[in-house]
Amino acid sequence: MRAMTQGVRLVVFDMAGTTVQDEGVVLECFVAAAKLAGLRATRDELNHRMGTSKLAVFDDLARRQCGAHNAGAEALRDRGYEAFRRILEGVYEGGAAAPIEGAAGVFAWLRDRGVRVALNTGFYRRVTDILIDRLGWRSAVDTVVCDDDVREGRPAPYMIHTAMQRCGVHDVDEVVAVGDTPSDMLAGRNAGARAVVGVTSGSHPAGTLRAYHATHVIDSVRDLPGVIGRLGRLERPRATLRRFE
Repeated sequence: MRAMTQGVRLVVFDMAGTTVQDEGVVLECFVAAAKLAGLRATRDELNHRMGTSKLAVFDDLARRQCGAHNAGAEALRDRGYEAFRRILEGVYEGGAAAPIEGAAGVFAWLRDRGVRVALNTGFYRRVTDILIDRLGWRSAVDTVVCDDDVREGRPAPYMIHTAMQRCGVHDVDEVVAVGDTPSDMLAGRNAGARAVVGVTSGSHPAGTLRAYHATHVIDSVRDLPGVIGRLGRLERPRATLRRFE
């Protein structure tokens, strides 16, 4: 069993854009919420922040607009974040959640070979639970880590390390991280993962993912078994923990 997975014991997947179809839904919710709150932000810069803590996005935008020590920044942040939550929850509760084709099959393929499967997301717990329940993935994965579970979201490595802790995996060289955003790639690198796999099914192209330290880039999670199979032929020194940027 270990020979088939080349020493990989845990794969940590992002959700929206990686294992869950996105089609721009989250970005459009960001754009609509920023407009409602009166926050100035371009579509491109919001897209660049995909995968990070949603509250942190609105906090950064509000501080930039009002000044870091302005009393109005917190109120503006909260107004934007609450609008985002309201819009996003309405979208997903209305049935927008759908899996990336083949994702559940890859989960099963990994678990059949003794590899633990974790999901991690920059969403907060309520939306995370809506998605997991609508997709029927409670028993398909070993753990689900969201932004509410850690003291700092991506690009910090804490969600990946929390998944390791929950799954009883102690060595970062036995972990593969998979995602579709720059913050996913940075979190995987900062966690010291054996491989950081970018997928182009979400919000960013291959060139962007490689620029943010993806070790592999694939079209879809359906292609992940091939990456897992090739890892044993890579000559890589044992990974060490790195400070996040």
